[in-house]
Amino acid sequence: MSRQAEIVEVLKDDGFQSVNSLAARFAVTASTIRRDLERLEVMELVQRTHGGAIPVKQSETPHQFKEEWHLAEKSAIGKAMAERVLEGQTVLLDGGTTTLEVARHLTKRRLTVVTNDLRIAMEIAQRRSAHLVFIGGELLPDVYTTWGPAAVLQLENLRVDVAIFGADTVCEDGIFHTSSYEVELKRLMRSIAKEAFFVADSSKFGREALFKVLEVDDFTAGITDDLLDPLRASQFPIPIIQVGTRTS
Repeated sequence: MSRQAEIVEVLKDDGFQSVNSLAARFAVTASTIRRDLERLEVMELVQRTHGGAIPVKQSETPHQFKEEWHLAEKSAIGKAMAERVLEGQTVLLDGGTTTLEVARHLTKRRLTVVTNDLRIAMEIAQRRSAHLVFIGGELLPDVYTTWGPAAVLQLENLRVDVAIFGADTVCEDGIFHTSSYEVELKRLMRSIAKEAFFVADSSKFGREALFKVLEVDDFTAGITDDLLDPLRASQFPIPIIQVGTRTS
C-alpha cells in the first residue's frame, strides 16, 4: 500500500492526525507528510488543518487508492466467492475492488457476466469462455462505474442467477454506501437476481456511511476475511462466511 493511500485509511479510521504523528508513523520527515497532505487535499480526500489533517466526510475514495487496501483479504474473499459460482450461471458483479477480485478468480466456463464496472468488464473481456454484458450509461469519475437512465433501462430488461455486491460499510441492518448516486441502481440489480451475496473485507464492518443500499436479509450470505471478530459475525441474521488470507 502506498503511503498516501495508507494516510487516507488512517484518517478514515482514527480521525484527526497531526503532521508529527504521521511523520513518526511512516518514518519520514514532516515536510514529506505536508506534501502528501497537500496532494490528498487537492484530490479532496483530506482536509488540512492547523498542524495536521482530518478526513473528508462521505467522500468517494478513488479506485486506485481502494485497490491498494487489504489486498490479501480481498483476493481470498474473491476466490471464495468465485468458487460458489456454478457452471453456466449468469452473474451480476457490482462495481468495486473486491468484486474485481471475484472477477479475477472466475474460472468456470460458459459464464455470462453482467457488470457496470469498466475494470471488471476489461477483466472478463479477455476470456473467450465468458460472455460479457456491459451496462452502459454515464461514467462516474474515479470509481469506473456507470449509472443513470440508460443503465436503469438496460437492467430492467435483464434477469440473472446471482448478484454479487461490494460495500463501503456493513452493519447488522444492511450494507451502506458513501454516495447516493448508485443506490437505486444497486437496488434494481438486486431485484433482477434470484439470489445475492455481498463481499467485503473486515475493515468495512461497523464503519460509518450515510446511504443504506440493501437490507442484510436481501442476501443469502456475506463473505469476509478471518480478521473479523467471530462474535460479531454471529450477530448477523445471515451466514457470514470467513475465509483465511494465506495463499497456498
